[in-house]
Amino acid sequence: MKLMLPDKSVIELSVQGRSIETILSNQGIDPLTTLISREDEIIPEDTIPDDEDVIRVIRIAHGG
Repeated sequence: MKLMLPDKSVIELSVQGRSIETILSNQGIDPLTTLISREDEIIPEDTIPDDEDVIRVIRIAHGG
């Protein structure tokens, strides 16, 4: 699986049956502060991706 971070860098990871939430947490990314997309579609954090997926992490901006 390829994980595209908000700064456009890409990390290749092995899924090993883990959810997006677990993968993000292992990378030091708080899943509560992000949206996750696959093929331009927002997906939930409990999704278990395939090894061929490209997952994009989108930071949520707070404030007013």
